[in-house]
Amino acid sequence: MPTSTGDLASLVLQRNAADFLEHAPGARVGTDPHHVHQMRVATRRMRAGLRLFDDVLPPEASSLSDELKWFASQLGPVRDLDVQIQRMRAITSELGVSAALDPYGAWLEVRREAARSKLAKAFESRRFGALVQRLQRLDEWAVDATSSPTNAPLLKDAPRRLLRAYRQLRKRADSVDNQAPAADMHAVRIRAKRLRYTAEFFEPAYGKPAQRLVERVVALQDLLGNLQDGVVSRALVHEAVQSSAGAWPAHTALALGQMVQFEAQSEKELRAAFPAAYREARESWKRLQKKFA
Repeated sequence: MPTSTGDLASLVLQRNAADFLEHAPGARVGTDPHHVHQMRVATRRMRAGLRLFDDVLPPEASSLSDELKWFASQLGPVRDLDVQIQRMRAITSELGVSAALDPYGAWLEVRREAARSKLAKAFESRRFGALVQRLQRLDEWAVDATSSPTNAPLLKDAPRRLLRAYRQLRKRADSVDNQAPAADMHAVRIRAKRLRYTAEFFEPAYGKPAQRLVERVVALQDLLGNLQDGVVSRALVHEAVQSSAGAWPAHTALALGQMVQFEAQSEKELRAAFPAAYREARESWKRLQKKFA
């Protein structure tokens, strides 16, 4: 187990850089959505680590975060459309209107292929090549992190970093209710994700209480992610109707209406479940906090 914040920062970045590089070939080929998803997750975790441990990392950490943000912007559209295509298939299967929505499915696939083309160019760019080289040299940061003047024993330093992430979630989540705008709920999701990653990073230090917090925050994050995916789904349907539905048969338009109604009902149920999910996350935090020295 890492004994200092610098040790942990180095470990977090190297592990997630390895995951990023491991899934790059599969994401480049593009036949399995899993690889794009895992690259995106590794990118997010590295950016979270760079943000969380910025005071013990070398100055070039900031520019690495910028490059990871750039590549995340290339992965994001592909992953988001993968999610929407899978979501559409599941909903239309449940509603029994899969065949009626073939034109809409084809419309989504065209958008995904355009996003894939852009991602393929990013993979072939010099900028991506330079990013890979930087990630392959992250072990050089270990000495900088452990020798930083702000490096501290892990158990002494961890509580303040965890508390900061938790307070950022509370600041957002305490101000919303189940009638809040979707953008506000999405902001809560982002803060939940940051707390999740922070708790995951410190899980070796706190064991089961940190693991339990991660599980509860993941549940909250998934609920809010499902809600946001539904918002995006309805927006895409609206865009498709505006741009293409005039050429589609009437039964396709009817099925799209059913899908939108399904999404709206699902959002109501998710909003109703939010307070309990948030409460469970707070209770898990209290149990972890008891372990702070």
